[in-house]
Parts: sequence; structure tokens; C-alpha cells
Amino acid sequence: MELTQNLWERYGFTDNPFDTKALSLNKAAPLSVQDAYVERDTSSTSSRLLMNFLRNPGGGRIVVEGEPGVGKTTFVNYHRQLWESAADHRLLSPLTEISVREDWGERDFLLSLLSSLSARLRLDMGEKAFEKNAVLRKITAITGVHVEKGHGFSGSISIIGTGGGFGRSSNSTVKVGEITNDQLRELLSALVTLIQQRGFAGVVFHLDNLELLTRKGSQNLRDFFENVRDVLQEPGAYFIFVGHEGMFQQVIAPLPRVRSIFFDTPVHLEPLSHAAVKQVMQKRYNLLSPPGMQWIAPVEYDVVFYLYEIFSGKIRYVMNAITSLISHLPDSYARPLGLDDAKAGLYEIVSGELQRTLRGMELEVFLEAVRQSRFTNSSLAVAMGKSKQQIQKYLPNWIESCFAVHAEKEGRNQFYEVDPRFLVLNESPTKEKE
Repeated sequence: MELTQNLWERYGFTDNPFDTKALSLNKAAPLSVQDAYVERDTSSTSSRLLMNFLRNPGGGRIVVEGEPGVGKTTFVNYHRQLWESAADHRLLSPLTEISVREDWGERDFLLSLLSSLSARLRLDMGEKAFEKNAVLRKITAITGVHVEKGHGFSGSISIIGTGGGFGRSSNSTVKVGEITNDQLRELLSALVTLIQQRGFAGVVFHLDNLELLTRKGSQNLRDFFENVRDVLQEPGAYFIFVGHEGMFQQVIAPLPRVRSIFFDTPVHLEPLSHAAVKQVMQKRYNLLSPPGMQWIAPVEYDVVFYLYEIFSGKIRYVMNAITSLISHLPDSYARPLGLDDAKAGLYEIVSGELQRTLRGMELEVFLEAVRQSRFTNSSLAVAMGKSKQQIQKYLPNWIESCFAVHAEKEGRNQFYEVDPRFLVLNESPTKEKE
């Protein structure tokens, strides 16, 4: 067996055409948002709303929400690169989105904004010009603070200069407590002003992974927005928060002070159309094949359509399933995988994963959860003829194993959803191709 790090070479590709990472703003990436993005209908409500939000001068705040796997991060990345490269009044962005972390507060938020934006400027300006700027030197010193989870900021910061001068050659040590959040906000204002002086109309901050702040309940995310409300009103800064379905109504709407500063309508992103998913595949095949070389589609398009229907158009799950299928094929297999073989392969992969983890009655109950897709203790108890207490004891294991997630609470009912990858178990692997 030849040892190669490119699983996709046998199909004629330089990289994985089914990679599920968000398309990168970096033009040198194998799949950059400039080259690989399949534009949604520009007249759609989602595109129009985000465009109009970014057209508002002076900054703003907006939520982009939708089901997991529909392409929210890539959608925002596409619009960010448009406004940086093609707009008359350009908006600068950090190269990557900012990932919110559990237990974040105002200080963590400010430090992440400062570090991500100054890192972008370091790349654009070059090291020599960057080091000459007093504001950027201050930010570099401050964002070198060591962070320990659960204990805030520890240690001290070495800053050039004394007495707040920052321009002198001597060094002094400043205790972390001496740097207030107000001073961090002042540095953010100075940084935005510097960017505007460089010819940009403002800055776009793209915040992701907000669901991490809801693990202990929606109140955590509400508290976060209350705490950072003043930071969000920074003139010239556009904040785009990417969140789960219904986040605006659940988190922002109940907070009058926070809602008053947000773009009143969230951007709701639907899954890509069937035709758009096909276009995504074709575009990636062409981009990842060497010029002038032929390529082989790893799966017949019937497989893509089948997975599209199974996963309700969520492209991330479609791509993950195809990658899983290909990784289980022998090295000598270099032809498009047909629908019947794909069904049988996915069924074997997913059922094997379950049987290695769950046994006996727990496995039977989970298969009923898969049939229901979205379930409660009561719905499983009724279907299986068990008590709710018997069902409840399985839930911690399913959640810890990432087999299911808590979806929402409605009244007294706690709703859960199985991970979409298990939905292929609802299809018989021997089912005739329609």
C-alpha cells in the first residue's frame, strides 16, 4: 500500500472536495470564499438584509441564524470579503471569525476584538510599520496576558514606557488590575480610528459559536449581551453574531436595552437549494483538480440527492457523510460510488458506531429516538412501554457521546434531537433505488 497523505488523489483531486470547514477569506486557501462560494439568490431576503445592514454608515449589530450545517459562517465570510474588496466604502475584517468561548465576559470579548484586529493589521502593514505605531504596540503588550480558564487573567504585562507614555524605551511592569475595561474600550476606539485613517469606512467583527454560551441555559448568553452592550456601540464597528435557529427571539428580544441597539430583523438562513448543492460539488471538483487533468466524481449524483433529502439540505452533513463513505473504501476503488452501495455503506458505518457504544435496551431505545428524530422522555417512554425514569438514565450517555443534543424547553417538556448522521438508519440499506 502506498503511503500518501492525499486520500483523494485516486480521484484526481489535490484535496478533499467535501471538506466542511467554512470557506476561507485567504485567497491562497485550496477552497477560498472568493473562488469556491456558490452565491445564494442575491434577491433573497437573507442576502438583502445583510447587505442593507452593512450599508448603514457608522456601524451596527445583527444576528445571522439558522440550523446547524446550512452554511452560515461561509455566508458571512462571503459578504465580508465583498465589502473589503468590492465596495466603494470598504470595511476591514479580521481574517478569521472570532469564536466565543464558554464563560466569556466583557474583558475576554474586548481582548479578542483587539488581538484579532491588530493581527490583521500586522499582516497588512508589515512588521516595521506595525512596531512604529504606539497604539498597536500597546495592544500587542496587553493581548499577551495569560488567560487561565475559570481564573480570569493572571501574571503581569510588560509594556514599553512608563506612566502611560508607551513611547519611551524603558520598561515597567503593570499589574493586570491596573488595566481597566474602560481603557480596553479606549484602545478599541483608537484601533478603529486608525483603520479609518487607512481608508476604510469601518470594521466587521464576525462572532461565531454562540451556542457555547447556552450550554447552561439561554440566560448565560443574555448576560453576555447585557455585559458587552456598551462595547457593541463602538462607532464604525459592525458586529455580526452567528447563532442557532431562533436565537434573536430567545436571547435578544427579551432584553429591551440590547434589542434597542440591534438591527431589528435577524438574517434567517435557509439550506442551499438542491441545484446550488450540485453547483457546489462541481465547483469544488474543478478547483481541486490540476489544470488540464481529468477527475472522477467520488459518488454518483444520486447519492448527493439522497443525502440532501435525508439531512434536509444541510450541506455540512451531506459532505461529512460522503467523506466517511470514501474513507472506508479500499485504495483500489476509483470510480463513482452508486446509491445502493452508498446506502449499505453508511448503514454499516453508523450502526457499527452505535453497537460499539450502546448495548441491549439502551440501543433499542436510542433506535426509537432515531425514528422520532426529535423526542422527549415522554415520547420515548410511550413508544417503548417504559417509564420516563428508565428513559432519563440513558440521556447523559447519549449527550456525552454526541449522539443527541438538548434542543429546547417548551413548558415542562425538554426536547432532544439525535445527531443527524444517525438518520440514515431510518432507511433500509436494501431499499430499491426509486
